[in-house]
Amino acid sequence: MFYLKLAFQNIRKSLSNFSPFLLATTSMFAITLILSNIAFSESLDQLKGADAIRTLMKFGLAIIVLFSIIIVSYSYRFLLKQRTREFGLYNILGLNKRNIATISFWELLMTFVVTLVAGTVLGLIFSEFLFLIFVHLIGGNYFNLTVSFQAIALTMLVFAAIFALLMFFAMVTIKRNSAISLLKDNTRSEREPRGRLIMSILSIGMLGVAYYLALSVQGPIEALMKFFIAVILVILGTYLLYIGVTIFVLKRQKANKNYYYKPEHFITTSSMLYRMKTNAVGLANITILVTMTFVTLATSVALYVGVQKVVADQFPKNTNVSISGKSIDANKEALNRFVEKNVVDTSKTAAYSSFLAMTSFPINANKQAVLPAKSAKLDDYATIEVVTRADMVKLGNDLPELAANQVVIYRQRGINPVKSVDWFGENLQVVKDVPALKNLSKFPGVFDILVLVVSDDQEMLKLNDLYNQDALKNNPNATDLNTLITTQLLVNLPAKQGAALSKASQEALKDDSQSNNVIVTTEKENREAILSFTGGFLFIGFMLGITFILGAALIIYYKQISEGAEDKRSYRILQEVGLTKKEVKKSIDSQVSLVFFMPIVVSIIHFLAAFVMISKLINLFGITDIGMIAGVSGITILLISVIYYLIYRKTSKIYYRIVER
Repeated sequence: MFYLKLAFQNIRKSLSNFSPFLLATTSMFAITLILSNIAFSESLDQLKGADAIRTLMKFGLAIIVLFSIIIVSYSYRFLLKQRTREFGLYNILGLNKRNIATISFWELLMTFVVTLVAGTVLGLIFSEFLFLIFVHLIGGNYFNLTVSFQAIALTMLVFAAIFALLMFFAMVTIKRNSAISLLKDNTRSEREPRGRLIMSILSIGMLGVAYYLALSVQGPIEALMKFFIAVILVILGTYLLYIGVTIFVLKRQKANKNYYYKPEHFITTSSMLYRMKTNAVGLANITILVTMTFVTLATSVALYVGVQKVVADQFPKNTNVSISGKSIDANKEALNRFVEKNVVDTSKTAAYSSFLAMTSFPINANKQAVLPAKSAKLDDYATIEVVTRADMVKLGNDLPELAANQVVIYRQRGINPVKSVDWFGENLQVVKDVPALKNLSKFPGVFDILVLVVSDDQEMLKLNDLYNQDALKNNPNATDLNTLITTQLLVNLPAKQGAALSKASQEALKDDSQSNNVIVTTEKENREAILSFTGGFLFIGFMLGITFILGAALIIYYKQISEGAEDKRSYRILQEVGLTKKEVKKSIDSQVSLVFFMPIVVSIIHFLAAFVMISKLINLFGITDIGMIAGVSGITILLISVIYYLIYRKTSKIYYRIVER
């Protein structure tokens, strides 16, 4: 009971030290509970794409748990450092290390109980509110979130494990230090570090390679393959940048007498140089967290906004009625029967036939593409849609007359200019390169996309047959590799009629006795289906962004407090020997500004270097509007920078108050 009372008094009297730790644990508990409550709630089953949403939520939950461990551990280790003198005094006054560990246990147990109560209340309240936002993002209409007791139990179990880890940290700290070392631990200063030329070179080399990988990617698949390599290099390079390059720069500043021997520069440079070993890790952590915030929010918002246009491009009209088969005439007959049976108004539209070919499409120096390619390079892969001139003219396009071996090309995405195409033995001459084709459903592919307009149906069937023969040549036993001709009708229908036809076609597909069924898809259904993913992705991005910003804010706050405590004695001595308060304020502003601006500037540079790779990754979802991606990225950087500046303003005042005292 004695230790329990002592632990309670310690928390009450040192609430200023315990408050940041309690804020970290309660915030992370609430965020974890929000995600787990939504992920495991039965309410999620009422939404479209529930399985995909739940998987996405669990993935986000795993990341949040990982960062909870990091942030809470970082916060507690700082708290331990602030209390080492107190532990040392306990030891001198007669308490042994086991007694001190017992006090720490009761302190952690009480903070754990406060975290559970406050975190559960906040988590349940905000999960209701955020669930409404989430449902709105995915375009759902079910807003009643039922509480998941499984989620509460899981969150409590996770944080019980985290607090057990914290107790282990406390026991190790107390056991390894003597009373004298505990008394001196939080006043220890770092020795001036060496120049670390090798680390500086490694940092520049790693960041240079990472930036080259990010800036040189040519396609989405290449970007996906190189992304994680670039991320690892940037993280390692960032740590080495602060540990090596910043020390090198500070030493150059110290060697410059005209710069160094000024009060504001002398104090800042000396302070930063002697503590840079500790500073470097903290600054690198802040930089990485802010960069992750930029990437996460910019990517998720761009994805959410961009898919709206992707769906619109797929549906020039709100309903697509299609059928696939080997015969164009049979397709048209089946479509006509369906149209007549369901009273579909086709007076303002026309059907068109096409087939899709996915193949390597290399273009040589003579602007000629030869298929099949001798060597299949990933960057050369393309999706090729073949249509006829007659169908495109019916859709409102003005195209020249074409002979059997002539084509018109529409380069929907990527693809260098091409003058001729050797299509598996059939030579095709390109007579015109058009900038667009009206009323044509755009294919949202990962690779480059090309539309070949051929003369007539016979030519299309011939090219289709040549493509299938090549596929069978490479896989003689795979008869199902034959690519069929798809005939589709794009038409505007009333919402109820479109939904009814779509439902009927889906039911017909379940009947194995029928073949060549007509498939009806609507823009509304596709939009809802894709929003269930992108909305969930945006929600996860938002939650991760909050977590990263919270982590960065805590690190900045702790840095300012610890550095303020270390600098307090130095500034007091400087004032006693004649430094004015104005000069102290100027010196403090110089140091705090340096600590603030370095991470945000480096984070922005990292993001700008990664922008090409990020935009290519977003291309995986068919989003190619680089202007939109750049705009979203710019707004994200501006918004996070403002939040970061507000954190800076608040923490700089705390640092100044500590030093001024």
